[in-house]
Amino acid sequence: MLGYRKQSFARAHELLSALRSNLDDLDTLRALQQLLIREIIRTERKGRQIRNELKGVQSNGGSAGQKRAGALKRHLEKVRQVAYVWRCFGDAIAFCYMDKFALKQCFYSSHSTNPKQGSGFLSDKDGLASEIAFVEMALQKEIPAILTDITNTIRFGDVCLMGESDPYLIEVKSSGQQDRRGRRQQRDLEHLREFFETDKVEMLRGIGPAHRVAMEEPEVNYIDQLQLSIAAALKDGHSVTQPEVGLYYIVFAGGATPISEVLESLSFKSPWFFSLNMMKNQRVWTPYLPFTLSIKEHDQLWGFIRGDIFIMVVLDFEQLRAIAIEAGMPSQLDLSNEDYPLQIEIPGMERPAQVSSHLLTRIGLEFVSPRWLVQTSIDSMKKVVTGVAEANVSA
Repeated sequence: MLGYRKQSFARAHELLSALRSNLDDLDTLRALQQLLIREIIRTERKGRQIRNELKGVQSNGGSAGQKRAGALKRHLEKVRQVAYVWRCFGDAIAFCYMDKFALKQCFYSSHSTNPKQGSGFLSDKDGLASEIAFVEMALQKEIPAILTDITNTIRFGDVCLMGESDPYLIEVKSSGQQDRRGRRQQRDLEHLREFFETDKVEMLRGIGPAHRVAMEEPEVNYIDQLQLSIAAALKDGHSVTQPEVGLYYIVFAGGATPISEVLESLSFKSPWFFSLNMMKNQRVWTPYLPFTLSIKEHDQLWGFIRGDIFIMVVLDFEQLRAIAIEAGMPSQLDLSNEDYPLQIEIPGMERPAQVSSHLLTRIGLEFVSPRWLVQTSIDSMKKVVTGVAEANVSA
């Protein structure tokens, strides 16, 4: 489906590239959002047409109807995927301006560890014109702002002001009165705003108290290595690189070598496989750094989205434990614990501190260094002993 919008994709990528090189260019920020709004609405209308046809076909029944219904369902899934990709460009805008860990808080429910329900149809919103006008007003005042409904990540508020590293979320109401749902949304916004302003809160996503601690060491990632790996695969059919011990980037781009043959040539004890194409297709990439930012080159990004480029990241869990031991911290793996597979013993703590799979997934989807991530986690957990941070590292 996105193949029919190749020109719009090229324009979106051009605008995003220009914006990330100059975040003060608010004209480009405006133009990119306008394009995304148009494309999302166009996709939603196409989806509505397909659903209406599907409803009619299903009511008629018969074997021919079942076959047609199956085709329509597959078509509808492609349309949903296109809308997701356009919103990944919206995510890229947000991640360019704001802190990735702060944006994570805008994805989950205020009352549980589940993601907050995503936005509905952009084309059905009664207050869309008012929200767009609010964004325009902010841009005219030279304040970068984004319509939250053109993102997958930001699920609170209607408009997000991006002048600081933390999101400033606003509900735009066309009337002065609020119903029960509106009052609840406002309370959730105030709760989130309190966390951003004070770095602490009594209850966050049903767990508390929470205290936010900034990472002291700059992030180490291998995004540039990823670009080189993709380029090599486009030239040779496939590529395998090892940025660190126990970490592999595997890229296929039309090569004839079977995946199983490549994997058999690698050495690992307890592998964790990240099939990036599958995670993209299943739309479970959020709230991590979007692939529209990490895959920078136009043709590479287009090939990945279209499925012509297949990317896999393989992490050997045993290497994580080895890094912790090297740092003088005894550790153990519990791969049956899907939420907290790595436990590290920190002097002064009664029980081993737990490192969440959510945090470790950054190795696969954000291409961060495992060594940097484990060491940073140890440093954060040491602060637990002094009462500065939570016992579970799950940022």
